[in-house]
Amino acid sequence: MKILIYILTIINFSCGNFTLKSNNLPISEKKKTYKEEISRIKTFAETNGYNQKTAFMVDYSIHSGRNRFFVINLETNTISRSALVCHGSCKDDDRNDNDIATNFSNKSGSLCSTLGMSLISYRAYSSWGGNYKYWLEGLEESNKNMRSRVVVLHSWEGVPDEEIYPKTLAMSWGCPTISLSFLAELDEILKEESNVLLYSFE
Repeated sequence: MKILIYILTIINFSCGNFTLKSNNLPISEKKKTYKEEISRIKTFAETNGYNQKTAFMVDYSIHSGRNRFFVINLETNTISRSALVCHGSCKDDDRNDNDIATNFSNKSGSLCSTLGMSLISYRAYSSWGGNYKYWLEGLEESNKNMRSRVVVLHSWEGVPDEEIYPKTLAMSWGCPTISLSFLAELDEILKEESNVLLYSFE
């Protein structure tokens, strides 16, 4: 009996250790279904007359070295593409870390990322990355100052096309900043689709 208990104990500890080694990410980085977030986007789009085919979302609870910017197919409730995105540095607040965004603000000069539902507005010239950007219009109280803060969707040469975890991305001045090639992909989508929502959350 003692031998049996000993063997079971070894098996339990071995399985536990194996699980930790093969799934050693924080809870926030484990694979998610995003059912609630996609449902919220769909409801918001339907209620307010926005695009009901395509949407974008950013999960700031994920490590910056992991893909956390998602292209959503609202017709199938699935993620069709994911990529890296920088978060704000919050230099005028408690400084964020490069790994995970912990502070957010709608205040001008905060250099923080902002949370909530926003609209991908018109395309304009940018001095960063691929030399074009998309203005963002905050649609909620939490992000209504995006336009006046010049929080825009743009690219930067320093953002890679592949995940770099456990390394981290550089931080932005509050803009969701992505790679040149990924913005080019989104640009093609936005040439076909209008009134596309971007939902940022943690």
